Amino acid sequence: MADVDEDVIPRGPDVGDVDLSDETQDFRLLLNFSGDDTKIPKRGEKDFEPHHTNKQSDALTASRDAMHNALSFQRVHQPKKHVLAHYHPETNMAYTEDPKGPLFKNMGKVFPGKEDPLGPRTAGENRIWLLPEEAIYLLERGTIDIRWPVDEDDDTEDGEAKEQRFGPLVTPGIYRNYAEIYRRLAIIPSYDPTARKRNSAESTDPAFRITYHLWKPGSTTYKKSGPGTPDFRIAVVNARETTFPTLGQLSGLIDTQTYQPPRQDAQLYQKLRNGYKSVILAVVDQGVTSYLRLADAGFTREKLFDRKPPAARKGGKGGNWKRISDR
Repeated sequence: MADVDEDVIPRGPDVGDVDLSDETQDFRLLLNFSGDDTKIPKRGEKDFEPHHTNKQSDALTASRDAMHNALSFQRVHQPKKHVLAHYHPETNMAYTEDPKGPLFKNMGKVFPGKEDPLGPRTAGENRIWLLPEEAIYLLERGTIDIRWPVDEDDDTEDGEAKEQRFGPLVTPGIYRNYAEIYRRLAIIPSYDPTARKRNSAESTDPAFRITYHLWKPGSTTYKKSGPGTPDFRIAVVNARETTFPTLGQLSGLIDTQTYQPPRQDAQLYQKLRNGYKSVILAVVDQGVTSYLRLADAGFTREKLFDRKPPAARKGGKGGNWKRISDR
């Protein structure tokens, strides 16, 4: 009886009778032997030049998506580990009275009662003072939550401000366009670049001076005897020896330039980019040069509300704008 049951059991074909050409081949195992990994090329390499395939763009897009997903993560303070700190302007330090976590064992300082800027501590109070570098580090990693100190005079000033009532800036009436309304709202004095027409011959910071005057090649007006106004003014800066320029250094560098107002028929963004005075900073960092344009732009002189709407399209369909006066 046992022999009969064994004969009923179905048996597969012999190994020698199987033809591998009839089977569906799985070539995924070849990926393990491929050394051509998808990498993002670096600037300066030969492969950085784009080609006609989408391999580079797909790899770069995937890397950007991963970066955006990491940056979009919302960081929150856990209620049990929330450490609140306050900034102290007089000492340029931050202090916390409830430190939590192992980082406070090696960071921060406890002042004696006489040296504490806030005076002697009460019984059971554990006040730790943090240096600016320590406070920024803990703030960036989400360990502490720094608040601005509470000013006791804020409530009084807010109350006085509410008592001072002014009339409406835009009085009720009929207005035919937006220009008159925007002019009434412009109550804050704005910067006018035309007031700095004259260039200053005073010497500026040696680290921020014009190094080269450049002219565009092929210019018909260029002559060695009289080259005329240069097209570009370059100030070479060593990134390893020079810090970020201050407002005074940038202002002094801009004042040495020639006043060149943009053309009236130029595009809006071209006017803002070139400005009334401009200079290009060539920042050199270990042989790698980065160019940065600084311009004395007149943002308030370009009235957006005075711009004309786009012309009507063919077929009777106009632009996206509509004048109030046409209604």
